[in-house]
Amino acid sequence: MDADFQKLLVFVIEGQRFAIQLSVTERVVRAVAITKLADAPGFIEGVIDYYGEVIAVINLRKRFGYNLPELRLSDRFIIVKTAKRKLALIVDKVEDVLSPDLQDLYDSQDINSGLKFIQILREDQGIVFIWDIENLLVLAEEIELDKYLDSKIISAAG
Repeated sequence: MDADFQKLLVFVIEGQRFAIQLSVTERVVRAVAITKLADAPGFIEGVIDYYGEVIAVINLRKRFGYNLPELRLSDRFIIVKTAKRKLALIVDKVEDVLSPDLQDLYDSQDINSGLKFIQILREDQGIVFIWDIENLLVLAEEIELDKYLDSKIISAAG
């Protein structure tokens, strides 16, 4: 495990704690108005203008199968950098940056092969599911998002 991976950004959705590698996190910002897009793929909440760059917004409540309340002023967006693009992830709140001890990390395959988390952190405050941001979208969704965003850029330029 590399040193960057050991730093995790912990966030909360519906009371459950999750984490992503701090190295893929660009910034945490307050929720802003999302521009809804007609016929957007179901996993896309819309887009936001992030310092002059239009980026897709993923609602992690929807992604993880939780209730879907309206966007709240207390919500946060985590701006992440994947290998292909920047994304804004809607979360309830951001808690902390952790550097966990290796003995507290468990391979998710050891617990349930159906989980899409890379590891699970056990700590005094409870379990934290560590998410691999590169696998947030499956290949079919990446392709669908590419096509959708490309078509919007082409139609806006034309």
